[in-house]
Amino acid sequence: MQAGTVQKLISIFNQSFHELGVFVSLEKLEDLAVTIHRAMTVQARHFHTLDHVFTFLDPTNPIRSLAALYHDIVYFQVDMGFSPPVWEFISPYIQQKNSDFFVATDIPPSDRIVFLTLDVFDLHPGQKLTSISALNEFMSALVMNRQLGGLISEKDLLRMTLCIEATIPFRSVGVNGKNHYDLMEIRLLDIVERYGLAIPPQELIASIQVAVAFANKDIENFAENDPGRFLDNTWKLLPEANAALRLPDVYSIGTYRQALAKMDVFFENLDVNTIFGQYRGVPNAQEYSRLVALARNNIDVASQYLRIKILGVTILEALARATGGDAPLSLFMGDVPREGVSIKRLEYFLPELDDASWVDRDSVIYQLLETGQTSDASFEMKNSPLSLFIYKTVPPENIPTILHRAQDFYSGALSPDRFLAEIDPNVVEPIARASSIMVYTRRHALLMYTGQTLL
Repeated sequence: MQAGTVQKLISIFNQSFHELGVFVSLEKLEDLAVTIHRAMTVQARHFHTLDHVFTFLDPTNPIRSLAALYHDIVYFQVDMGFSPPVWEFISPYIQQKNSDFFVATDIPPSDRIVFLTLDVFDLHPGQKLTSISALNEFMSALVMNRQLGGLISEKDLLRMTLCIEATIPFRSVGVNGKNHYDLMEIRLLDIVERYGLAIPPQELIASIQVAVAFANKDIENFAENDPGRFLDNTWKLLPEANAALRLPDVYSIGTYRQALAKMDVFFENLDVNTIFGQYRGVPNAQEYSRLVALARNNIDVASQYLRIKILGVTILEALARATGGDAPLSLFMGDVPREGVSIKRLEYFLPELDDASWVDRDSVIYQLLETGQTSDASFEMKNSPLSLFIYKTVPPENIPTILHRAQDFYSGALSPDRFLAEIDPNVVEPIARASSIMVYTRRHALLMYTGQTLL
């Protein structure tokens, strides 16, 4: 019989404390577990959930397991704030001014564990927390240390804080050729001396190596062998980063396109060499090269996939804006299908096509578009019939040119009519015809883009 989630959290805490030789009362175990559960089960979370946390667990490594429980407890922009228990822990040390956060200036000198947390994150009182990632990770570590301080040793809290700090993503190598972990080693030597912690240099190095492995585990999705599984988790991030997508069948065509475009820009600007960390042989050179190569392939596949989807939804957006303005995507595409319910969908009215010369049914892209990702997203179908139609009708070399022109359409410098006129009619007309069947209220206007008119 499977235990419930809160019971599982209690068991993880209990086992971790036991491994550390620490006794914690049953009442305290429950309190700790409930704090994690309340913060991590916010409805807006799709990827940064307890399921993600549970992938980190290592029964033989309580430092890793405890750090895992707390490393995403704060996710401000997704949760739209803080749970009451979390805010109770951090409010004395954080000042919010409008939408900005600052480290408080009046932290009592006796709050030693708070200053230790600040030092690991290289922060100081009064400093503005400029990075939303650093903000989330720092506050998560602060909650952990405030809640566990006094229960376990400062030495172990330091190790756990290192793990959470290491999960701040995508940090490049400095001009001096030293990466973040090299600099952390130098900073830690000073921290250990100032706080009087009995941690010899070799033990510090081992602690940083554990933190590197922890951070790489946090973003292991980038190194999936199956690009479909990589896209699965990428899609879970979309409603976290775009609140409008949390309401299926309500968000507009333009809103959906903007969400996809943000993800595409992110991948385009991401330096693949900043994804995974490496420090003193962890991971070794062969493993690190494997991780980077897989990440590069996954990002390339995801970018191709995204741009095909962006082109399809951009054509829909242009048709919508030309015939009455932006509208819910579900008006043109139909509602997201629900199990056991037959739903009228745009793809049912698109023509069957012979394969063009560039269509490769064995390619990853084709399989993703036709069959879909591994699991259904909460806000759309897992397969992409409209995007598959785009893949079959638009030569791949033409997609960048059309999307470049689409930038002028988005900004208003190019009218919807003019943008649609620049695209092959064999692409636009079938989509317009299918849309005219879906959107009865705009049927006449949409048929104007098919060469047909109502009798």
